[in-house]
Amino acid sequence: MYHISKALDIERYRSAFSADGFVQVPDFLQGQSADALHALLMSQAEWNLAFNHGGKHVDLSYRDYSGWTEQQKATLAEVVWSQARAGFQYFYKTIPIYDIYTQNLLPGNELNMVYELVNSEAFLGAMRELVGDDSIAFADVQATSFESGHFLKEHDDNVPGKNRVAAYVLNLTRDWQPDWGGFFHIFNGEWQVDKSLVPTFNAINVFKVPRKHSVAYVSPFAGSSRLSITGWLRKGAPGS
Repeated sequence: MYHISKALDIERYRSAFSADGFVQVPDFLQGQSADALHALLMSQAEWNLAFNHGGKHVDLSYRDYSGWTEQQKATLAEVVWSQARAGFQYFYKTIPIYDIYTQNLLPGNELNMVYELVNSEAFLGAMRELVGDDSIAFADVQATSFESGHFLKEHDDNVPGKNRVAAYVLNLTRDWQPDWGGFFHIFNGEWQVDKSLVPTFNAINVFKVPRKHSVAYVSPFAGSSRLSITGWLRKGAPGS
């Protein structure tokens, strides 16, 4: 089982969240848990390549994609970029941990413990205190990996019926260099960047929904994967 840090001082960050609608909390997990989660994501052979095609979400087996020819990959890239020029688009690797757990797709797999972490009373209690909202009932979750050429355009996570109170991004990227891109941008109402956060190992970003944000393009010379555990803090019950 993974555990959040016993030394967290949530009250220290609550006022910043209340004032700004977002905050980054460093050293969120116990050190061994952060190391183990990083190792778990690094060991995964099965990922989906996620992107938006004509307004519909697509999950493509990354294993299959890796076997494509360079011309096939270039064709998909042009399809993705063409839509990105004019509208919302994203392109990154993901593992749907919420579905794996709630649909019992991989019984006994360690990925199920990630769902249990973000739905533990320790995690949800810390998030309720930080956000200042006792209605948070559960967290959904996925793993993401942004690599060279990956990005997530500006959007606000506000989907009717999902009852999202806030979003979280638990960074599991080691030794990320700012020149590699992949910054997490938070925007204000005037389309200006309020804050740009470099992926920082074992720091969690939490922000209100709706709030416009993006993940900047990862440069072609990035030297590693930008790994994270992400999801939303939601009202209601799982499955809603």
